[in-house]
Amino acid sequence: MHAIETLARLAAADDSATSVDGLAASTWLLAGGIVLGGIVVAAAIGRIVRRIVSGIEGEGFAGIVVGRIVAYTVFVLSLIYALSVLEVRIVPLIGALGVGGIVLALALQGVVENLVSGVVLHSRRPFTAGDTVEIEGTLGVVLDIDARTTVLRTHDGIVVRIPNSNVVGAHISTLTRDPVRRSQIVVGVAYDTDLDAAHDVIVDAVSKLDRVWPNPAPTALLTAFGTSSIDFTIFVWHGSDVPSELATRHDVILAVHRALAAAGITIAFPQVVLWRPTDDARAPYGDLEPHIRSALPLVEGRRPQREERLRPLRRRGKPNPTTD
Repeated sequence: MHAIETLARLAAADDSATSVDGLAASTWLLAGGIVLGGIVVAAAIGRIVRRIVSGIEGEGFAGIVVGRIVAYTVFVLSLIYALSVLEVRIVPLIGALGVGGIVLALALQGVVENLVSGVVLHSRRPFTAGDTVEIEGTLGVVLDIDARTTVLRTHDGIVVRIPNSNVVGAHISTLTRDPVRRSQIVVGVAYDTDLDAAHDVIVDAVSKLDRVWPNPAPTALLTAFGTSSIDFTIFVWHGSDVPSELATRHDVILAVHRALAAAGITIAFPQVVLWRPTDDARAPYGDLEPHIRSALPLVEGRRPQREERLRPLRRRGKPNPTTD
């Protein structure tokens, strides 16, 4: 019993001898242990919360944000408790930190803006990891939304980071929100084509393709009188990802070209027809059907206007500019 009392007096004397600024060394050790324990507990709780949120909302930015917020909160509470153990006056310290926080917030304005924009992106959920999106002219697959940037991988294999603040204010096209989407391909046929037959050939060729979805069914509509052709626009539905779109376009163009060639239908291309003023004005249209040729706004026997303008010159004996 005497020995125990002696050790207690020695420990008390040792604590008083090793005190710093009036605090015993054991108090400092206790405060340090609280801070270290707070870090460990904060990390563990943050991971648990992240897994819970990810299980509810799915893998993405939500679990990361909520987990970090909870972990930071636990760490701050442990730090405040450690300061109270050290008998630090919290209220004046908070005031000083408030002034310093304003200065720090101004210095880190861009970082804070991107962090808040990341939270806004999660709440609005215009896309999630794995979606194919187009943002500010950049087309790619979303890899991640971290605290500062939205990370995309383009189809060329390039990783692009776009600040979250830019993404929030940008026009966003999410291509893979639904499993299917529609594309359109334009093909022009010659003006003397039987359009009903061409329509049937195009629709029949496209409907047989494996990558084209049968429902909604593909369609082909006449959409324009082109410079050298009458244009069909082919509408097809396919898988929403970009590789499926490119493969479907390849199949449609190849199938339509083969089908029209087999049916003897010409895919028109730009051409220029030249003839002399002395030639028959209807000569360029000689190969057209009679009902089309008869609708041309020309009068039989009438010379072209250029010839009529040259008559006064010939009567005055002036040289003909077309022959000089």
